[in-house]
Amino acid sequence: MPEDPTPDGCCFDEWAARNSARVRTRGVVAPLTTRVLRTLEREGFAGRTVLDVGCGIGDLALGAIARGADRATGIDLSPGGIEQARLLATERGLADRADFVVGDGATAPLPRHDVVTLNRVLCCYPRVDQLLANSLGAAGQIYAYTAPVDVGAIGRFNRISVAISNTWFRLRRKKFRGFQAYVHDLEAVDRTVAAAGFRAVHRSRERVAWRLAIFTRS
Repeated sequence: MPEDPTPDGCCFDEWAARNSARVRTRGVVAPLTTRVLRTLEREGFAGRTVLDVGCGIGDLALGAIARGADRATGIDLSPGGIEQARLLATERGLADRADFVVGDGATAPLPRHDVVTLNRVLCCYPRVDQLLANSLGAAGQIYAYTAPVDVGAIGRFNRISVAISNTWFRLRRKKFRGFQAYVHDLEAVDRTVAAAGFRAVHRSRERVAWRLAIFTRS
């Protein structure tokens, strides 16, 4: 486990380079992102601003603009990911409505946005309290996250899969620089979101192993 409470960017640049080819052929890096966008679209993107914390190469943020958001901002630890996000925004003709910055969503100042998303981000942090507090403080109307299911048979499967992956990361410590993945108590996460003044309007299991949760301000 890394001594630092947040991931340090390790191999994210390498993953961003690999994902850049995928997003140009599929539109998004992962099918889960499409599901997030479609579900959020029901809540309405029109006239709203979107902040994607842990944006990777920016596919969710740019997808939100394509679905009606006024502007989108993405923040990510990976300089390579942010570089790819800016390139992708230019290619899609959205550079004037999208901002991408390098930073840690748990500690960087986050400007207020109508919609805040954390897609496949919680699982990169050993502790999520600071990440949740910082990102919830930036959320005006809607807050959404995806994270590995943590209960039942799928939860057990996720924990085993993460343990196997983490063993591989430790064996290749020079490459992954101590990065580990985590399965968190999502009921505790939901209580934290609710305590910040939000109520759940959507919860679903996606792609078997993921939970998608969407909240609106009470």
